[in-house]
Amino acid sequence: MKVSEAFPGNYIDALCVTGKDAALTIKSVTERNTKKTADGTVIDKPILYFNETDKGLILNKTNSRSIGLALEANEMDDWVGKKITLFATTTDAFGKKNVPCVRVRPMNLYGKGTE
Repeated sequence: MKVSEAFPGNYIDALCVTGKDAALTIKSVTERNTKKTADGTVIDKPILYFNETDKGLILNKTNSRSIGLALEANEMDDWVGKKITLFATTTDAFGKKNVPCVRVRPMNLYGKGTE
């Protein structure tokens, strides 16, 4: 059994894209919200949804800026219909080293996205 199957969630995390890149087409972007996760944590960030999966990607500043630069679009609504590539890596965060995270491939690897 996979960890992701044993503990299903509604959002993309590093386990969802470990060992493979995920090329996804943006379906929609939510406004900042106060949606709660299953454990009661409040999400006060925009969420990207994709055509290829029901799971959303909770946007952080790093990924938002990477997508905006890659797609040459500061307006998030202009991202709809464009493709981005997600991958798993690690970062130093929350006072810890090597925390798993999801990142967007640098723009020079996939250009401006596709229609």
